[in-house]
Amino acid sequence: MSPAVRKIPAEPNLDISFQDYLILSKLVFDWADSYDAKDWDRLRSIIAPTLTVDYTKIGLKRWDNMSADDYMAMITHPGFLGDKTIKTQHLLGQTWWEKISDTEVIGHHQLRAAHQVYETEELKTVKLRGHSHATNEHYYLKIDGVWKFAGLKPNVRFDELRFDEVFKGLD
Repeated sequence: MSPAVRKIPAEPNLDISFQDYLILSKLVFDWADSYDAKDWDRLRSIIAPTLTVDYTKIGLKRWDNMSADDYMAMITHPGFLGDKTIKTQHLLGQTWWEKISDTEVIGHHQLRAAHQVYETEELKTVKLRGHSHATNEHYYLKIDGVWKFAGLKPNVRFDELRFDEVFKGLD
């Protein structure tokens, strides 16, 4: 009987420069904070012209070449984060960076996304709360010497409270 052959995965390349580390760390902060502040101009300023958006683990689909305009339309849609009665906070936990090439990096981020839905846009009475706990792969591309957010792939660990009622949906 021969021993089983076990293929050991290659170690990820963690060799990014300290300067890139600082820039990418600010970029992921700006991504999360622009969602929470509903600062759509800031979000638009940090995204690549095309993005990979993989929402298959949250019941939607994967878009390999979503245009920046389509991404912004999805994120700002009134059935998603554009709903003025929804407040969020995307808290980032630990992160590690995987260098694919000099112009491509994958960020692996722990994330807790807290959601609070209010009865009206005056934001006085809370209707419901729902939170999600996940890890996210974020894709970053260096375009004309500038790092840009180029997509994401969330992997939800669990949701709590009434998360399934937070969003009205994209139609």
